[in-house]
Amino acid sequence: MMRLAGAVLVTAGCGALGLAGTARLDGRVRDLGELAAGLGALQRELGWRLAPLPDGLETAARAARGPAGQFFSQCARGAALPDGRAFQEVWREGLETAPLRLKPEDRRLLERLGPVLGRYDGDSQRRALEDAAEGLRALWGEAADDRRRLGRVYGVLGVAAGLLLTIVLL
Repeated sequence: MMRLAGAVLVTAGCGALGLAGTARLDGRVRDLGELAAGLGALQRELGWRLAPLPDGLETAARAARGPAGQFFSQCARGAALPDGRAFQEVWREGLETAPLRLKPEDRRLLERLGPVLGRYDGDSQRRALEDAAEGLRALWGEAADDRRRLGRVYGVLGVAAGLLLTIVLL
């Protein structure tokens, strides 16, 4: 009876590892979509309404949920502080500390926005945000494909590894 319980636990543990891999893929897809939504809201605020950067970032924080919303909110707080830091530093710090589930290429795309936001006219910022949002949508499509393709693989491999390990241990 003890062996059977151990076998079930080993299989379940390996299956959970596979599901954790799938959850990471899901998180990236969600975060990229929310970041794109936030950048769209920021683009409207800065490019058309010509709102101040902290106000635009607050609107982006309300448009995005989860870690992306936290990121925009943190950047809005940093942009509103009169501590003399360049917004580029605030943006980079937000990317480093927010719990976004992104790959390095996703971060590099977003890091390119930091030097542009708050420094140029509304039209230039709008174009930069439009380009970044388009790039995020492309990355979102790739991430969604990875999720569909690899999500099942991770789940099956986790359970299969658990069963194989159980057979080896028994």
